[in-house]
Amino acid sequence: MHTKFRVDRQSHRRSGHPLQGVERVSIRRPGFWLESPQVRRESAAQVVYRLLREAMINHDLAPSTRLHEPELAVHLSVSRTPVREALRALEADGFVKRLPNGGLMVAEVDARDVVELYEVRRALEGLAAHQAAQRATMHDARELVSILDHADRRSDEAAALRELGERFHRRIAEVADNRRAAELLDKLHDHIVRYRLATAVESRERQDGARREHRRVAEAILDGNPAAAERAMAAHVRRESAYLVAALSPEIASGGTRPSGRRRLRPALGEAQ
Repeated sequence: MHTKFRVDRQSHRRSGHPLQGVERVSIRRPGFWLESPQVRRESAAQVVYRLLREAMINHDLAPSTRLHEPELAVHLSVSRTPVREALRALEADGFVKRLPNGGLMVAEVDARDVVELYEVRRALEGLAAHQAAQRATMHDARELVSILDHADRRSDEAAALRELGERFHRRIAEVADNRRAAELLDKLHDHIVRYRLATAVESRERQDGARREHRRVAEAILDGNPAAAERAMAAHVRRESAYLVAALSPEIASGGTRPSGRRRLRPALGEAQ
């Protein structure tokens, strides 16, 4: 599958211009437009990496899309070297898969990978909740409650609930004050977003369930009960994983987002139950 891009570049050199010293790069193809300003000190490989990564997360570059280094270099108006470096980094991050013939493609949407991803997330988020319960101050408690109250007031807005849910998890990680755990969670975040965007909007039942689960986590943190906070968070992440796998499986089984390798789906579903 060949993806046609057009790159527009605009440099701002005029003194006093708000974007002075910044080059704006836009990637365009039918149905997709992405614009990203970057400081000129940023290398070409970093620019290519960032733009391709965002396109993969948002499914503008769909799962299983073949990636051709020469074509990308031409359409991005760069040499093949930065494209090669960017693709190598994306492969290391799990967004790009190397094929047996040496070619590259955007990583598939894989139910088994969701299960494994959420197993790691469950351990890290459980640790964060445990440590947050040990370290939370009254100010932290008020912030967590405020986020949840805001979510209750916007319970009919799916996008707002998703953003507030992410803010809740992010705030717990900040309160936990575990730098290594936070770094690992950051690395998982974009993969989680990519899988969420591969599914339909969460059902109202699941949204309500997630808000109740968040309340249980917050209550345990506010009570200063690390073990209960860890259990509540682990249960929440486990339920989200099961929902996501169930939402992905019809698409995979019908050949939508994962046209081959269907035999991998059944073991993954079994693990999620």
